[in-house]
Amino acid sequence: MKYIVLLFICAGAFAQNIKNFKGTIKNADADSVYVQSVRGWQQAYALDKKGHFEGRLQQGMGLFTLYYKDKKQPLYLTNDTDINIIADAGKWESTILFEGKGAEANNFLAEMTRDKENLIDRMAKGGDAEVIKAEAEKLTADWANRLKTSNYDFFFKSMVKDIFIGIQNKNLPDEITKIAKIRSLEGKPSPGFSFKSIDGKTVKLSDFKGKYVYIDIWATWCGPCRQQIPHLQEMEEKYSGKNIAFVSISVDKEKDFEKWQEMVKSENLGGVQLIADKDWKSDFVVAYGIQSIPRFILIDPKGNVVKANAARPSDNTIHNILDKLLK
Repeated sequence: MKYIVLLFICAGAFAQNIKNFKGTIKNADADSVYVQSVRGWQQAYALDKKGHFEGRLQQGMGLFTLYYKDKKQPLYLTNDTDINIIADAGKWESTILFEGKGAEANNFLAEMTRDKENLIDRMAKGGDAEVIKAEAEKLTADWANRLKTSNYDFFFKSMVKDIFIGIQNKNLPDEITKIAKIRSLEGKPSPGFSFKSIDGKTVKLSDFKGKYVYIDIWATWCGPCRQQIPHLQEMEEKYSGKNIAFVSISVDKEKDFEKWQEMVKSENLGGVQLIADKDWKSDFVVAYGIQSIPRFILIDPKGNVVKANAARPSDNTIHNILDKLLK
């Protein structure tokens, strides 16, 4: 089942009913939403054809985090919160909006999300470590000042100051650097690679010039990577004969070379199967700032990066992109 996950990580709460928890995710490509607490409580809500969901949320007061696929949004719920969430799936950060009782505090959090996104976009165009650190400190100081002069309730101001602004002040520079590096690659020539294939041949990225290339960075020991294999195989079949190559690059260590070979053969993995020359330290892997897998990359026929952190095969987003590109 394709779904949107709304994961609410509570900063401290006590159980109460929050009525009329509802929202509309425009242009959604999922069929349900989920609400989950840090303690494992979970509630599902079906999305109708217009992306609308509605129900009762059995949770108490606190700070939470709302996730939509790879997007996330801090959320503040009190015991009498009655909010309506509106967002566009394709323009999450710039469109997320809250209406109803409790909307003002949540819209402040949404503004924080937009501020961070705007800073990331600016730094993707150019900014060294010192500039990023200075800009991040300026942003968190602005958040703190706006919060201090606001009329929000004591609990909200305390939690946001300690959890979001306090932690962000320490972690924001690294987060911005990582994301900005990824975005800075898009629209530019991709870093190249030259790796050994399953049959011992040397394969270069330049060999695929003239085709779109969908790259899967994975490893045999990676559970989430293996979960994507059936979906990737379905993609390979769906776009068979189209102007696209599917390339899987393993970051298994040299000592696991035979294990990689065996899995490729036993699982009948398709596409072009390669293994990186220096696992995580391979130039290509480092150039893309890859620190976790699976990671997917989409490159155009000219060798330019379309998406440096593309959607997974299980996500309809990548299918929608390829359907348009491969008409």
